[in-house]
Amino acid sequence: MNYSKRTLISQLKMLFAVCLVAGSAQFSASSASEDSSEIEIISEIDSADVNEIVKTPYDLYLSAKEAYTAIAKNPSIVLIDVRDPAEITFVGHPEPMDSNIPSALISRDFDPNRGLYQMTPNENFVAEVSQFMERSNLPKSHPIIVACREGIRAAAAAKLLHRAGFENVWNQIEGFEGSIDLDNGKRSDKDGWVNADLPFRYKIKPSAVWQPLEN
Repeated sequence: MNYSKRTLISQLKMLFAVCLVAGSAQFSASSASEDSSEIEIISEIDSADVNEIVKTPYDLYLSAKEAYTAIAKNPSIVLIDVRDPAEITFVGHPEPMDSNIPSALISRDFDPNRGLYQMTPNENFVAEVSQFMERSNLPKSHPIIVACREGIRAAAAAKLLHRAGFENVWNQIEGFEGSIDLDNGKRSDKDGWVNADLPFRYKIKPSAVWQPLEN
């Protein structure tokens, strides 16, 4: 075989390899997009029965058990706990939590009217969620479940994500510790992640640790 024939064959092999890689990348991107749109999340919650304080523009709501079932069926669903890291340190967090990204942080400013320390908004919340999704190679159409203590902060977080263009955000309206009865201020012992006997833990996996962005 002369030099020109060997060179031609080598070039053809390289071209074929490039085509394979390009085709594979295109197929993978297409598959990821299709997977996001085909993920099924089942909820029996009627939005008409949902309290206004936990409602979101998506009108997508889950109980703790429904959230756990959805993630068990499809672990690619993203679960973001929006509570302050101090809360999950002392109280625990859902075992399948993918990331702790607080929507607000506990301040040292005391509100005497409410008898509570005030919460300070995390100005970088949306940017930190975006960073996590990009790092995970997931589009804004991929399903996200947001959760907090009782569904209120999660609703506020969902509203922020809605304004930022995220398309598929579910509020786990029972929260980790159970919903609040607004009439008497008492926390339910019949719903919520812990009350449903769903798996939770205290030790946070390194990949789920909050990674705050600099202002």
